[in-house]
Amino acid sequence: MKRLIIMAVGVLLALTLAMPMAFGQVGTGATASGQTGKLVASWWQWALEEPAGQNPLEGSYDESVPPGDIQCDGTNSSGKLFLAGSTSGDPVERTCTAPADTQLFFPVFNNIFILFPGETEQDARDYLNPWMDSVLNDPAFTKKVTVDGKAVPSKRIVRADSKLFTLVLPENNLVGLAEGEWQAVGTGLWVTLPGLSEGKHTIHVDMSSAEFSQHITYYLTVE
Repeated sequence: MKRLIIMAVGVLLALTLAMPMAFGQVGTGATASGQTGKLVASWWQWALEEPAGQNPLEGSYDESVPPGDIQCDGTNSSGKLFLAGSTSGDPVERTCTAPADTQLFFPVFNNIFILFPGETEQDARDYLNPWMDSVLNDPAFTKKVTVDGKAVPSKRIVRADSKLFTLVLPENNLVGLAEGEWQAVGTGLWVTLPGLSEGKHTIHVDMSSAEFSQHITYYLTVE
């Protein structure tokens, strides 16, 4: 069985290395707590729980146009609001409503290793750790995350890994695996933002490298 590699924003779905990867850099001194690692697992559980056709990782959407209400729903038990990446390098725009005074959590780029039968958590880390090291040190990569045109400080962009967690995939899921429970490990470069004030806000993630580029814009009405 081919190794399934899933990256999200940039999110890029691929089998093995059949498509280019998204790269990134982390600010000097940026570290992640164990709580961030738990959020990584929760984010992946949220991101992949909806089937293809209404999954938040797919393309542009507006919550006023079905199934945008489902795609914009980033609420979860962590108390933070999750925002999704994209499954392609095409520019995407998303218009959603967000609750006031609620922290936001989303990836700059990330990756998940879904274990096939006989594989272990160590197998996952043996793949993900070198992958992260290589992309974080790629000199060709540039990134910029902004909120209302202002750059997000590097201290809010951290590298974080999850522990082994259970991923529940629906029928017709985005990764093409059987419906049911799978074990997985996630990694990536992540942003945590404080709650935004009431009103209109724009979050933009812009990334480019020699092999991959992505441009994602969220237009949020906070209320």
